[in-house]
Amino acid sequence: MVQNSPSYNQNDETLRLIAFVFNILTTVAFGWLFLPLAWMIPMTVISYGIYKGTRKNTVAFGVCTLLFVNLVSGVLLLVSTKDD
Repeated sequence: MVQNSPSYNQNDETLRLIAFVFNILTTVAFGWLFLPLAWMIPMTVISYGIYKGTRKNTVAFGVCTLLFVNLVSGVLLLVSTKDD
């Protein structure tokens, strides 16, 4: 698991949880627009995997989240320690 890496700490877990919650809120808020859901739902699922430690947090995913889902979530993922 990624959580066992030496650079992982409780602060990163909190940042990733907040990013996931903001992704959920944004996806629900934009639920009436069908086209954005095509990328918001998969990116929210991936952000949950990042929070749980089953997926790596990368700069590319943070930037994509910042641009396509939620500004706050993207910044939080970019501030959080990267797993690669």
